[in-house]
Amino acid sequence: MQVPRQPTRSRGASTSASALGLALFLGAPVLFFSAGCVGPNADEDRPEVQEILRGELRDSWESEAAPGEYPTAGEQEYGGPFWTTFEDSVLNDLVVEALQHNHDLIASAQRLRGAAARSQVARSARLPQLDANAQYARTKNIFVGLPIPGSTGPLSALFNQWNVGLGASWELDLWGKLSASVDAADAEVAASFADLQGARLSIAAQVTNSWFALREAAQQLELAERTTKTYEDSAQVVRDRFEAGLSGALDLRLAEANVSTSAASAVAARRSYRVASRQIETLLGRFPGAELESVEDFGPMPPAVPAGVPADVLARRPDLVAAEHRMTAAESQARAVRLDRWPALALTTSGGRTSNMFDDLLDGDFTIWSIAGSLTAPLFDGGRRRARIDEALAEMRAARAQFAALALNAFFEVENALDAERLLRERLGFLSSAVESATEATSLSDEQYKEGLVSIELVLESQRRQLVAESAYLAARRELYQARVDLHVALGGDFMVESEAGEVDVEAVGENVRRDAEGEGDASTEVDSSL
Repeated sequence: MQVPRQPTRSRGASTSASALGLALFLGAPVLFFSAGCVGPNADEDRPEVQEILRGELRDSWESEAAPGEYPTAGEQEYGGPFWTTFEDSVLNDLVVEALQHNHDLIASAQRLRGAAARSQVARSARLPQLDANAQYARTKNIFVGLPIPGSTGPLSALFNQWNVGLGASWELDLWGKLSASVDAADAEVAASFADLQGARLSIAAQVTNSWFALREAAQQLELAERTTKTYEDSAQVVRDRFEAGLSGALDLRLAEANVSTSAASAVAARRSYRVASRQIETLLGRFPGAELESVEDFGPMPPAVPAGVPADVLARRPDLVAAEHRMTAAESQARAVRLDRWPALALTTSGGRTSNMFDDLLDGDFTIWSIAGSLTAPLFDGGRRRARIDEALAEMRAARAQFAALALNAFFEVENALDAERLLRERLGFLSSAVESATEATSLSDEQYKEGLVSIELVLESQRRQLVAESAYLAARRELYQARVDLHVALGGDFMVESEAGEVDVEAVGENVRRDAEGEGDASTEVDSSL
């Protein structure tokens, strides 16, 4: 049996009563907002940097060079990224390729976009939420106890129900809880941006250091091959003397052993060369086929750098910038968790049309609506909110301790880098003198051996010392160049007081996320120039 449709018209309520009720309801939020003006203060002041570092922030570096050896910030212009100061076009191209194709950087860039997306989620919680709905239901009911004469079964009826409508809800940010969550999410975006800049700096430094290692390996290989040829010539001289009866078998065996040892060193140098080549190719995102070659010598050493003061490093190093933003995020999250103990006010409204006939959905007489507000205050939750506050405070204090640890490690790296460059220059001077003296000693011993004035042991010892001195000189020169790179990294990149990480435009990153979702973006490590 089909039940006739019954229009659901809400005409019984008094217009004046409805207006009065709506006025009272809409006036309630004003009272709540007024209460919000004197709401809870959940902020906890961050200690000064000196207090976080327990007074370990000094005015100058302990390892600074003599006055005049290093310029101060502003005394010398540095144009472009740090690797360009080495004036090596091949190196410049390699670093640019790595910054574009290194997979660790691509992953870091995507983590930044993920953080921006989470920030957009946090922002959306402060805005009204609007939903549309449409529903159809067909129901069969049985009326037990109402038999119809002549019927063999119980009375039943079929019902149709059509519903369409819109619904809206809005949680008012009375105490700033939602804003605190947004602040925490934005700080995480800024920290992720600094992480990306730090990863770029690290990759650039790794490529530069690996390029210097490849150049040293090429020179060590050339030295080993040249030394092997020299040892072979010396062994031939000994062999000729042995065959002429002028020297014994011991001299010949010692000379031949020197040749084999030098040949083994050449094999080891060749292996180091191929390892360095593969390492660079991996950083570039290429297959590690050891196809990259380096045949040129080191370029000129760039001029000395302005080390600045320790406080500059706090504002310049990406890892410290990220740590500071994470302190901000932890503090904002702790504030949001504390504010969660206070009442929450939400407004909801809905409207639409309903009927048991589809055609009635176009009839205004079948319109329905509702508006409501709710004020929810926590009374008992088994200690859950208190535990969350304790957790948030622990995270906040851990972030501060992490910042202090990173700052002290940064100071450690700068002091070591300043020390290393000065001491390596001093060491290179001694090694240069050692190479010169060992080369002259080898030449003299060769001549005197041919004249029968010295033994073969002295000749071999002179050759060995020359090889050791030249190899140590090559290694120390590579270490000097790498020390300059390490100083750049320790100071946070280029020698500018402004942070390499800079400020991040969360909305610009969010736009990148939107474009990626729509298929307009790519997996590049680059972000908008507005960042």
